[in-house]
Amino acid sequence: MPRRIRPTVFVAVFIVLAGCSGAPWSPTVTPSPTSGENTSALAPGLTESGVTDAWALTKAHRDHFTNTTYTKRSYRSIRADGTLLQNHSTTMKRGHGGQYLYELHIGGSERNSIRAITVFRNDSMLVQRTVYENGTVAHVGAEKAATPGKERYGDVYSKLVASNTTVTETIERNGTTLYRVESVGEPDTSSAYANASNYEFSALISPEGFVHEYHVSYATSRDGRPVTVTVSLKFTERGQTTVHPPAWASKA
Repeated sequence: MPRRIRPTVFVAVFIVLAGCSGAPWSPTVTPSPTSGENTSALAPGLTESGVTDAWALTKAHRDHFTNTTYTKRSYRSIRADGTLLQNHSTTMKRGHGGQYLYELHIGGSERNSIRAITVFRNDSMLVQRTVYENGTVAHVGAEKAATPGKERYGDVYSKLVASNTTVTETIERNGTTLYRVESVGEPDTSSAYANASNYEFSALISPEGFVHEYHVSYATSRDGRPVTVTVSLKFTERGQTTVHPPAWASKA
């Protein structure tokens, strides 16, 4: 009997508007060690021993987004001594033909004057709505609207190679088999998380190699102050996402 899935708040490492797509992505393969006995393929690049070919698994994951729509929800928080310094909560709805609706909500004690940003794009317009701390709302068109980063698929590669992984359980969800992959321990010195500690990673992966969701947490320093970073991401409504213009779009 699979154990109950612990709830996950779903995330944003997206740092989209700053022009950064998160941890670096590279096709370099860093296989996890295998025992020789647990080598049955569960998904591309995944065996009972864990992730053995991160590039193959990442490619299979990315292939699931070809010519389809999807919704990506993500959450990123930074805490120090139990205080929430920053959090970014995002939702990206991607439709056909380059259409999307992107929403970013910003919170925490160190937030700036912007509380929320929404960007809509279709074949004929690119518009943005910004809500400020004082309640002011501003609309801009294509000449000033921000655009999301190029990394559309969750930057799963950097997570898969950061530390050795294990498959901890099999879960049945809505008739689909999912494998929970977990990693606990010091990140590899060549990974994007080489300077982090208390690194923890978990993901739910289908037999076809689709990473439905993941959760990452680690400790690091920020301006010389110890902080804990939490990142979560989840893909939903693949093939069923529809993007409609928001009511405010005509005001931009």
